[in-house]
Amino acid sequence: MAATPNNALRILLVRKTKSGKSATANTILGGKVLESEIAAQAGRELLVVDTPGLFDTKETLNTTCREISRCVLASCPGPHAIVLVLRLGRHTQEEQQTVALVKNLFGKAAMKYMIILFTRRDELGDQSLSDFLKDADVNLRSLLQECGDSRCAISNSMNTEQAEKEAQVQELVELIDKMVQNNQGAYFSDPIYKDIDQKLRQQEEHLKKVYVDELQNKIKLVEKEYVHKQPAKKEKQIKLLMQKHDERMKNIRGEAEMNIFQHSWLLPVLPHNANKFKSL
Repeated sequence: MAATPNNALRILLVRKTKSGKSATANTILGGKVLESEIAAQAGRELLVVDTPGLFDTKETLNTTCREISRCVLASCPGPHAIVLVLRLGRHTQEEQQTVALVKNLFGKAAMKYMIILFTRRDELGDQSLSDFLKDADVNLRSLLQECGDSRCAISNSMNTEQAEKEAQVQELVELIDKMVQNNQGAYFSDPIYKDIDQKLRQQEEHLKKVYVDELQNKIKLVEKEYVHKQPAKKEKQIKLLMQKHDERMKNIRGEAEMNIFQHSWLLPVLPHNANKFKSL
């Protein structure tokens, strides 16, 4: 993926599989997205990383680890906010399990960066979210307390006016900004992110060396091929090679990420946490 602007808010959406997270990501970014996307919304650059399958305990450990790898790569060097998407009016055993999985994967420190985002805001009617939550069950109230009561609601309904959706996104962005300020401007960091940052730098350096060596070899072949031909043709071929080389260098970060993901280089740092997925 392309490099994330330094001022972008990195948002990691989490919830159980097939829970409508994509609809929420679409609302936040104002358009249809797949797994991760960056867009300008509410006056800010937002990077939203969706997590399809990340908390599906029916998946194999290897598949789960690869999903973790993808999410870590996409949200590197770490998310400003971990947004737990809950359906308004329910806090099931599955949702409680998802919270436990987040803690097991990222540690309890992740709760400082968590925001509870309730969907189906339109069902509140004239009632405020605060009033609605007064009657919430003890598990949900405990969760809200753990994350400093950082919560808001959003409507993904097609019947909700676009202006209203934009206002709801603005509320979420302001909530994230406030949380970032409370965290002294820090984003969530973890040994997983530190490890991947180092591996990305190593992979980039490796690719740079490979690209330079390939360019030098190709230039030598062109010089040999055109040794008795018109110099202008030789220079044209070398210029084309240099242009292609420059393009490869521009995309080196994305290729380094792809190489790491394809080879599951993150797996060695994950099992001590990921194994817990199967025990919950």
